Amino acid sequence: MGATAESSLPRHASGPRGLGFLLRALLTPAARARGFAEAALLTDWPRIVGPDLASWCRPLRLRFPPGKGEGARLELAVTPARLLELQHQTPLLVERINGFFGRPVVARLRLVPRMVGPVERRPPSAPCAPPDPEALARIRRSAQRAPPALRPALLALGAAIVAARGRGAP
Repeated sequence: MGATAESSLPRHASGPRGLGFLLRALLTPAARARGFAEAALLTDWPRIVGPDLASWCRPLRLRFPPGKGEGARLELAVTPARLLELQHQTPLLVERINGFFGRPVVARLRLVPRMVGPVERRPPSAPCAPPDPEALARIRRSAQRAPPALRPALLALGAAIVAARGRGAP
């Protein structure tokens, strides 16, 4: 008889439990049904490969050879723009995963190009306020003291600074 999520929790737990502990206990049966022998690949993926790598690739399926608990093929969804980069990092990634488990769980990777994670949306930029005429006049007076070749660059720089300060920049 297999262990359930509830039976894997301690009977007399003292104090609060971390979310990772609870998720691992709850995901293990569901993950096995999808072909994941190790639910930790789902729950601990950012910790296994690092947060940067986890932001553009994620595990899809872990397939073991029949009757074995090692030497699996791990299918990873990878953002298409990073596919080539991950192909070069495959040996390192397999080493990280196997090091996490302490045994050779993964023998090879299969990379599947897919969009991973939400598309980052940038907030619309604030409309530019008209520059302060007084500040522009001070910049023009200061630029008159500079060599003629530098004046246009100084005027443009001063105008950019005045505009940035108008948007709330320091």
